[in-house]
Amino acid sequence: MRILRILQILLVACAAAFAIAAPASAETFPALTGRVVDEADILDPATRSALAAILAGLEEKTSDQIVVATVPSLQGDSIEVYANRLANRWGLGQKDKNNGVLLLVAPSERKVRIEVGYGLGSTLTDGVAKYIIDQAILPRFRSGDMTGGVTAGITDIVAVLSGDAESWKQRAAAAQ
Repeated sequence: MRILRILQILLVACAAAFAIAAPASAETFPALTGRVVDEADILDPATRSALAAILAGLEEKTSDQIVVATVPSLQGDSIEVYANRLANRWGLGQKDKNNGVLLLVAPSERKVRIEVGYGLGSTLTDGVAKYIIDQAILPRFRSGDMTGGVTAGITDIVAVLSGDAESWKQRAAAAQ
């Protein structure tokens, strides 16, 4: 009788563990195929190439790694959770510096996020990231210019990481 009770408890525990793990295991992420991963197919080839060249130049100059990703779906997650999981899965930035940045766009859900590694958090702050999204990316997205929004966002992120962080922090503070 006691063994039966223990088996029942173990069975319930296993079922609960499976139920918790199942959604996470069902989540799929695109492969990291380069500095621009356009799974939602919103960027033309010329823009992908131009962005990749800009990002490669920044990485060569600073070692900071930026990746642009567009996805067809967040698979039921919030943009914050999905971006964090994707950046961690891809291992963006140098491990010892944690200097990766992910610009994630989910056009079908109308969401955008700039996910910043801890090593760059004092340079590309949450306030600056929000300012870039609000001032550079979203206005272009609203007018139907997805390519222009992504390009403007990357241009501004690169400007911040190239040594202009203080002026961007002042602009972000003034906008709040």
